[in-house]
Amino acid sequence: MNAVRLVSIAAVLSLLAAAFAIPVVAGADTSEKWTVLVYLDGDNNLDPDSVADIEEMKMVGSTDDVSVIVLWDRYIAPAYLYQVVAGDLVLLEGMTVDGKAVNGQEISMADWHVLEAFVDYGKTEFPADHYMLDLWDHGSAYGYTCWDDHAAPEWQTPDRAISMDGVVSALEDSGNMDILTYDGCTIGMVEIAYEFSLIPVDKNVQIGYLVASEEYIPNLGYAYESVLGEMNAMTDRSTEAVAKMLADKYAETYSAHGAAKGSSTVGLSAIDLSMITPIGQAVNSLTGLLKQGLIDDFDYYHGMIAEARGEGNLGWSLNGWDQRVDFGAFLQALASLSMDPEVKSLAEDILGMITDAVYVGNTPALESMDAFGLGVWFPVSVRSLGNANAGLGTLGMYSDSFAFAEDAGWLSFLYEFWGKAPKMK
Repeated sequence: MNAVRLVSIAAVLSLLAAAFAIPVVAGADTSEKWTVLVYLDGDNNLDPDSVADIEEMKMVGSTDDVSVIVLWDRYIAPAYLYQVVAGDLVLLEGMTVDGKAVNGQEISMADWHVLEAFVDYGKTEFPADHYMLDLWDHGSAYGYTCWDDHAAPEWQTPDRAISMDGVVSALEDSGNMDILTYDGCTIGMVEIAYEFSLIPVDKNVQIGYLVASEEYIPNLGYAYESVLGEMNAMTDRSTEAVAKMLADKYAETYSAHGAAKGSSTVGLSAIDLSMITPIGQAVNSLTGLLKQGLIDDFDYYHGMIAEARGEGNLGWSLNGWDQRVDFGAFLQALASLSMDPEVKSLAEDILGMITDAVYVGNTPALESMDAFGLGVWFPVSVRSLGNANAGLGTLGMYSDSFAFAEDAGWLSFLYEFWGKAPKMK
């Protein structure tokens, strides 16, 4: 089995995230310039893979149209800020955090203040029409990324990783971030996309697309040589076109004849955050019907919902403890199985909303499973929570982390589906 950029839920139970986001409409200019900001956290077991990805970036490097800026912290070396050029790295000076220079220091990549300084530096020194922030590290389905195994005492932070809330804090007052992408596992969840779609206006940051995977990202991650090469060749470098290209190149790389072999069930999604917020209320209407159905005829509704859930349990989640399924596949099956015309209609409507908002590039094997590119947390039973990495503690973390849990009525629906609300200590 391939190694993947996954962190256990137990590693993040002590962290809480509450992020909010607002939508932005992608620009349509076809000739504009980009700055790509890669927050390359290799200060953990992914260090060798960070070297491989740097080498891929150097195959293209920065051009007149696309600047590539990397803050790179390695396991065996301190952090340095670079501009990637063809065949080389150029050291950049001037980035500081609270007055402390970053280059040559064992910084904490888990500190969102470091991310904030990186984004501010990149946008100031390399202004462009469009910006992409790439958070490179492990990921978790609770929205955390960037664990750092080494930090000097003066760089210590109480945070063990950067949460969704930390990302929003880092981007506050930075204006537009056309693409926020995670080169890490299991970030492509409806709960995470919904959080980023709710950023309050007073935060003054607009995120256009979230590009992430609901599956596990193989250690080699994104195909940087292919992606950067295509970005420079594109005649249409609008936000939408670039976001979709990232998904397509990823699927192409891990397909049967792609450059990176050995992972047949992976996909990457370009999620238009401006279209995500209404999904919460629509799902709330659906879960209301399902909860009432479970009250009126538990056996029938439980059997139907369980069968639909099984259809969403795709290849990437077959080991069970993930507790996540493909949301679109679940809705598609629910619409097919339900005898209630209201349930059928709502499930179809929400599936349509997902397909409108999410562009997914799947490898052929995953495509054949009808993966729609957006996951949802769906433990099969209360008892199954005890088999998960962190047991019942995940419930509290889920409700604290995600507005979707309440806005969509998802957690109360799960309680009804399980037949009881679990006892929390």
